[in-house]
Amino acid sequence: MKKLLAILLAGVMVFGLMACSAPKEETPADEADTGTETTADTTETSSERVGDVNGDGKFIVGYISKNTTDTFHGPINARAIEVLDGLKADGTIDDWTGILDGQTDPGVQINLADDCVTKGCDAVIILPAEAEGSAPAVATLAENGIAVVVVNSKTNNTDELAVAYSGSDDVYAGTLLAQHVVDNVPDGGKYVHIQGVLGNSAQIQRGEGIEQIMKDHPEFEKVEEMTGNWNSSEAQNIAQDALSKYGKDLVAIICDNDDMSSGAQDVVNAAGRSDIVCVGVDGNNYPLSLVKDGKMLATVLQDGVGQIEAGIGVVKAIATGESYEKNIDVPFVLVTKDNVDQYYTGE
Repeated sequence: MKKLLAILLAGVMVFGLMACSAPKEETPADEADTGTETTADTTETSSERVGDVNGDGKFIVGYISKNTTDTFHGPINARAIEVLDGLKADGTIDDWTGILDGQTDPGVQINLADDCVTKGCDAVIILPAEAEGSAPAVATLAENGIAVVVVNSKTNNTDELAVAYSGSDDVYAGTLLAQHVVDNVPDGGKYVHIQGVLGNSAQIQRGEGIEQIMKDHPEFEKVEEMTGNWNSSEAQNIAQDALSKYGKDLVAIICDNDDMSSGAQDVVNAAGRSDIVCVGVDGNNYPLSLVKDGKMLATVLQDGVGQIEAGIGVVKAIATGESYEKNIDVPFVLVTKDNVDQYYTGE
């Protein structure tokens, strides 16, 4: 019996040793709990810039001006150069096209829009020449995925296709012009309206504003309405003709911009007609100097530099992935002898 028990005990010990030395079954990799997480599949890396349309890792800005010649747009373009060069220098944008001269020609602006596509622009600032004529330029840019920022005046498709608009309420400007005349010529009389380039949104809307006021003042009669094409010399010719035709019955010349109003004012002053009110929009330094010197009653100041700064601010926001306003209003201000010192630089 003792011998049998010894044999059985030896067998149990051998079996136990075999069990202890057997290899463990491996846990499948997808069931293993390592206690750590890898980032290889969850962290996305990209060389693309925020707002990069072409996926080339760069952010390029286009700038299509209305023109590079008139008094109002000169300071706008100068400020754009300063600010955009600064954004390039600090690395916010990689490059920009420089001022592309729209020549106040929608056909030229359409071609420049094509150039911006070719140059790989991710955002384009455009100051339209005409509401309808420049609309295809905005459409071309938008169709190519480019962020379009319209500044100063709208195209017919700005609200639909542009990412933002920076400008001023031109209807309101027109009401300021007309109300100024009503306030300073209480007895009424004949007046002439000298328009800007026909088809430009500012020309259209300022005319609407003038009509909003004048329709309630039958004591005033609009005897002529024609384009002066934003040009001082053309306005001077129109003013001279109006003086010859209407003589002492002419009481006011309302102009869509200040190049024209200051030109008309020069003609009126030369004729010794201090009773005729001339007024326009922009608030350039020359008409401001006339107001300062008492040779002109008022101008409606349009802050073009403020408009372009706000428009470039939208481009900066797009480049850095920040939020921005879609519609930015830069208010018009009626400038008279009472507040001219706030705006006239004397330069």
